[in-house]
Amino acid sequence: MRRTGITWNCTWAAVALTLCSFGAAAQGVGRFDRTASCVAAMKAKATVFSERLRSGDDTVKSELTSLTEAGYAFIGKAYEAGLRKADADRLLASAEEAQKSMPDATLKALVSTCHTEGMALLAQANAAERAVVKGAARARVNRIRSQATKP
Repeated sequence: MRRTGITWNCTWAAVALTLCSFGAAAQGVGRFDRTASCVAAMKAKATVFSERLRSGDDTVKSELTSLTEAGYAFIGKAYEAGLRKADADRLLASAEEAQKSMPDATLKALVSTCHTEGMALLAQANAAERAVVKGAARARVNRIRSQATKP
């Protein structure tokens, strides 16, 4: 199946927009709560890693790439399942709001669990899907790295 109109070369802000471009399935959007929660949690962690990478800390590049791949895997799975823009916007915003009051230890555990789940989703994807996700994640991290402040 050929997908058109999907931008895979995303920043985390664009990841949210990509997630938001997906449509609601007939069964309702409640089944995407976990996806939104995971994307929001990993987005928050990736933002921290992105800032470190921009400041020249290359030690986070591998972790940021893996986290980005996991997030993109969740997004791709939601797309395939039929999540669309308006519902994705609402779900992601709701998840981000809920996580603001989460204790750090709980959020850290959520990121870890979601990362594991996202990598499992990626492992279950076909070769073409894996290539798209990995390529997009690599491009995003390389773009962030290119914004690093020069010493």
